[in-house]
Amino acid sequence: MEHDSSRSGYHEPEPGIAGQQEAEDWGDDVVKTFSVNLIWACAQDMQGRPGGMGLNGGITWHLAEDMGHFKELTVSHPVIMGRKTWDSLDPKHRPLPNRDNIVVSHDPNWHAAGAAVANDIDAALDYARQEAIPDDGLDRSEIWVIGGAQLFKSMMPFANKAYVTYIRGQFDADTYAPDMDELVSRGAWSLEDESPWTAPVKAEGDVEAYRFVTYRKNS
Repeated sequence: MEHDSSRSGYHEPEPGIAGQQEAEDWGDDVVKTFSVNLIWACAQDMQGRPGGMGLNGGITWHLAEDMGHFKELTVSHPVIMGRKTWDSLDPKHRPLPNRDNIVVSHDPNWHAAGAAVANDIDAALDYARQEAIPDDGLDRSEIWVIGGAQLFKSMMPFANKAYVTYIRGQFDADTYAPDMDELVSRGAWSLEDESPWTAPVKAEGDVEAYRFVTYRKNS
């Protein structure tokens, strides 16, 4: 794992077990728990296939309500992303502010200004759990995985919850989210909460409506 020395609150990771642990002893009778959360937005593609997340490294819709929802959930927590997701962020907002940005890249020579670079998922999760010295005020009990499609797939065994924004409309897509309906039908995951379909305050392109759905992995 590599680190960007420009980051405040530098904290050296220690070897550990990837993914969520129900209880980890941090000494002084303190037991700390961690939750690994996946978060994405998706819509049908132009052929009617569900789960389309984007095209050519970006998304083909704009929904202010979803952006606000994403910020509200992830701010003050670590966020883990793949290199393509990092590259897709607007350089003006990269790294994502008030979050510990961790980028997974298999290239040991690649660097991301303002973020930590982890060479694999184990290293990324270990890094996300490490407290900063001095304290940077982030809450590491929730770790957010924000994309892309391959990282979501790889993180599924470690995830506890998935927060999905469903967009009503059809859009070009070449990357697809995990099929949560299929996982629920198999009993692997359960629907925990869902909002009603809501029209955006300001119509944005072909976005007709949206809803927020939360899934929980069954133990």
